[in-house]
Amino acid sequence: MFGLKPKTLHYWYKEKLSEYRPDVAAGRWGEKKITIVDKDTGEVLKEKPVPIAKVENFGTHMTIDEKQIGKKMYTIMTNSKTGKIAFLAQTLKPEYLKQAMENYLSEKLSEVKSVSCDMSPSYKKFCKEVFPNTQLVIDKFHVIKHLLDALNQVRKQLKTQCLTDSQTLLTQTTSYNTDQDNRWTDVELLERSRYILCKMQPDWEEDEIEIMNHLFSSFPILQTAYELTQKLRLWYQRGNIGRHIISIERELFEWYDQVDQAKITAFNGVRKMIEKHQDDITNYFKEGQTNAKAENMNSKIQRFLFNNFGIKDRDFFFYRVAGYFS
Repeated sequence: MFGLKPKTLHYWYKEKLSEYRPDVAAGRWGEKKITIVDKDTGEVLKEKPVPIAKVENFGTHMTIDEKQIGKKMYTIMTNSKTGKIAFLAQTLKPEYLKQAMENYLSEKLSEVKSVSCDMSPSYKKFCKEVFPNTQLVIDKFHVIKHLLDALNQVRKQLKTQCLTDSQTLLTQTTSYNTDQDNRWTDVELLERSRYILCKMQPDWEEDEIEIMNHLFSSFPILQTAYELTQKLRLWYQRGNIGRHIISIERELFEWYDQVDQAKITAFNGVRKMIEKHQDDITNYFKEGQTNAKAENMNSKIQRFLFNNFGIKDRDFFFYRVAGYFS
C-alpha cells in the first residue's frame, strides 16, 4: 500500500528494525561453529554453523530428529516438555554433533535423562556417547510407519498378482457388486482399501466393512497381515504405559510367534527390526515419550519456509528461526 519494493522492505527489516546487526557485532549471533580439522596437518578444512545452542532450553526429556532446510540437512534437538529448540546444527554426523555439544552445552549433558529418536544408527550412537545418564526411546510412530508399510506391501503384491494372473482378469469383472449399477474388480477394491487398512477396525464405516469382508474372504493373507498390524498397534496403546515390563515383553514375544507362523516376508523384516531395537522400543512404556514435539517443530519450520518463499538469506533466516522457536 506504500509502494515499497520487497527488497527495500526486507533491507529495512533486517538492517534497521531487527536486532540482527547489533547481535552479530556483539558476538551474540553467528559465532558458534563446528570446526572440521585435518587430523594429520591440523589445518581447518571446513566450518559448519551451529545456529542454535541454548543451554536454558535443555531439559531432562529431549527429542532428536533431522530436517532438510533448503538443500542442506540439519539436526534439531527439541525439549519434549517446552517444545523449544535447544540445538540446531548443519550436520548429521555423530562426531561433529558431539564436538558442538561439548563446546557449547557441556554443563547440561549429564542432566538429560531420556532422548526420543528414530532408529537412525548415527543418532543412537551420538546419544549414547554424549548423554551419559540417558535412556533411548525409539519413537513409536516410526515403528508403526514401518508396520503399515509392510501391510501396504502385502496389499500391493496382491494387486500385482491380480493384474498378472490371466485367469483372475477373466473372472474379476463380477467379483463384487456395490450396487446393481456399479461393479468393482478385485484390483480396484485393493486400491480403494489402501487407506481403510490404515484405520483401526472399530473405526470402519459400513461400506468399508463390506469391502474389507470381501477382500478378506478372497485374500486370507491380507486378513492375517491386517490382524498382525492391529495386534501391535493395540500393544502400543497409551493404556499400557506404566505396566510391568515383563508383561509388555510377553505380549511382544507372542506377536513374534504369530509373525513366524504367518510366514509373510514383509512382516519378517519388521519383526527383525523390532527385535534389534527391542530394549529402546519398550522404553516407551515407562513414560510414553514420543517424537511428537520434534515432528511438530519440523512442521512449524516447514510452514515458516513456505511463508517466506524459501531461504533468500540463510543466516538471517536462522536468526529469525531462533527468535521464533527457541
